[in-house]
Amino acid sequence: MKIFIYAFLLLSFLNLPASAQVDTSTIERELAGYWEGAFIKGNSYQRVDLDFYKNEGKLKVSQSIEEWYPAFGLFENDVKIDDKGKIAMPLGYGQASLLFDSKNLVLTGSIDDSNPTIYLQFKKVPTPPKGLYKGEPIQVDNGGVMLNGYLHSPRFRPTKTAIIIVGGRSCSPASLKYSLFARILREYGVTVLAYQKRGTGKSSGDCNKATIADLASDVVAMRKYLERQENKYENIGVIGSSAGGWVITKASETTDFDFMISIVGPSTSVRVQQIQSGKYGAEVFKLSPEAAKNVLEYTALTFDAPATQDGFEKFQALLAKAKEQKWLGLLDETDKPKSVKDIDNLWLRRHNYDPKEALKNFNKPYLAIFGEKDWIVPPKENTKLLKEFFEGERAKLLTVVTAYSAEHGTEVADQYVNLAGKKSYWRFFRMTPRIKIEIISFLEKNGFLGT
Repeated sequence: MKIFIYAFLLLSFLNLPASAQVDTSTIERELAGYWEGAFIKGNSYQRVDLDFYKNEGKLKVSQSIEEWYPAFGLFENDVKIDDKGKIAMPLGYGQASLLFDSKNLVLTGSIDDSNPTIYLQFKKVPTPPKGLYKGEPIQVDNGGVMLNGYLHSPRFRPTKTAIIIVGGRSCSPASLKYSLFARILREYGVTVLAYQKRGTGKSSGDCNKATIADLASDVVAMRKYLERQENKYENIGVIGSSAGGWVITKASETTDFDFMISIVGPSTSVRVQQIQSGKYGAEVFKLSPEAAKNVLEYTALTFDAPATQDGFEKFQALLAKAKEQKWLGLLDETDKPKSVKDIDNLWLRRHNYDPKEALKNFNKPYLAIFGEKDWIVPPKENTKLLKEFFEGERAKLLTVVTAYSAEHGTEVADQYVNLAGKKSYWRFFRMTPRIKIEIISFLEKNGFLGT
């Protein structure tokens, strides 16, 4: 009897018509708009926001992962819908597969091949209010170098504080309209000026030949631009990331900032920073004693080798050893001369700088955030120096924070975290929350956010 029933059910299933193809255009229309949701893994979640829209006839999605701000976290991707209604798109940790519940306006699914599974769920929400912020493309002339930028201004409850964002060593163009620092700070009434380093994006000049003095003069030009604005900013500060910390300090020698914020920026000289990162990097890469010695020898060459054929050959010999001994990854491309002439154009020579005197003479609030696991700008040595620079009565001007488990990029790796009572939770990959928390706390504590 049971066999008959099972056979009947199987035949009935096989005789059912194939699943009807869905109307993808209907799904596209219903998807359009904003969705709030999260990655879900075990007992943890990480927020993700989606904005579906059509562009040139194709369905697109803008994705925002706030815990990845301000390093990155804003993406635009294509969306595909198959004839069964499955929605597919890249999302954060991999390829996402989702199903749409049109009655409850819910998207649910997971990241393909994630193990343990990372689940996803989104709920449709009203379109966020528009017009809360004003965005304005700008150009600033600095002695014939045209700097391309973007001014982000809050329309409601604006403060009298403006911040200039200064990036690190890279010659990649900075994001302007979608500056993630701006997305954070404008919520607190702060105006943000993001600009592209000379020779990048639409800014003129040559990034690959610029000196630290050149880049510092660009920051000063941005401050002068803000001083001319109708808002009459009472507090103009800077945020410098990584090597941008040197740049803002150099700029402070010729202009008056009301505050400075350095994120994983060194307080040592460029030479000392390179030596320290070489030593710590050798430990991270688990190099042999001979290889570690060669790293430091190469570091000395980048500062001291003459721009001669003999000097160039010494570079080439050590680079060959770097490849053989597996420490090439410790070097930036701009640390490797391509010719004799290129030796004097190495980034380290164009930016050779010691911030000591400028920091000792800076008499306004200063915030420094370091990463606990940062071997490029080690927190212990840099914190010690800052406390020496801001001594006595000036100690109250200094705020230093070491962000737990953060690397040089301010990222914190994903892992299970054990708690008391044999409890645990999954910590998603993210930028350390200390960045946003400490910046806002610093601005508030020093009266830069108004009342």
